[in-house]
Amino acid sequence: MYCCIKCRQQIKRTYFPPKKQWGLNRACKCVQEESEKAQLESDRRHRRGQMERVFARSIMNEELKRASFESFLQRTGTEQVHRAALEFIETYETRKTGMLFYGPPGNGKSHLMAAIHHELNRQGYVCLFLDVPQLMKLAKTATRFDSKVTLTDVINGAVSCDLLTLDELGAGDLLADEYKDVLFPILNGRQGKKTNITSNLDLSELEQWLFKDKWGNVIDKDGRLFDRILGSLDIYQNTGTSKRREDAMKRIQQGS
Repeated sequence: MYCCIKCRQQIKRTYFPPKKQWGLNRACKCVQEESEKAQLESDRRHRRGQMERVFARSIMNEELKRASFESFLQRTGTEQVHRAALEFIETYETRKTGMLFYGPPGNGKSHLMAAIHHELNRQGYVCLFLDVPQLMKLAKTATRFDSKVTLTDVINGAVSCDLLTLDELGAGDLLADEYKDVLFPILNGRQGKKTNITSNLDLSELEQWLFKDKWGNVIDKDGRLFDRILGSLDIYQNTGTSKRREDAMKRIQQGS
């Protein structure tokens, strides 16, 4: 008999003639859980290594690298998104949807999303934070013949992570190739996975941004990508004012 030290369950041993050794008929719950946990950690290490090779961890500016819930300054209009961000951390394992934060620039949308990213990273999840304009530049570089990273690497890295954050969706002008070769494959491939998005555009503006490219050519005729965003994300409007503008006005007043 074999007795597990943790759960004290007794399991009979069986002799396996081909291997000429004794073994267990089955594993107890403790052994199964340990095996599953080890497999999960191995899978995460592999995906994290692949992701870091492509993205060098994340495309994130220095300010957002230091973002945390503790350093977030709550202001009027930010209460709802702040609560949603905290709840996202608490319910991450069981929730099915990601989040979209939209509103004026500088009011803390990216800060909160970065705080979520850092916290879940600390908990061991494979998280990727990508500034969308920088993502498009990386994807373009990946198509060069001398690039060590391929466009397939970029897409697979963004699709395979546990949590993907796309910051500043809707910034700049969208090109047809960027939609077809980068944005659609990533968001379509992440159906069933959690993705967080920030945007300075409201919903109607974001729909139009995805609908036509910079020259007015229709690229999302049936609104497929916008429909996927609506179906897989909980949407919150951040009505807070721009902290950057407020800080700038304070500096101006102090200078005068």
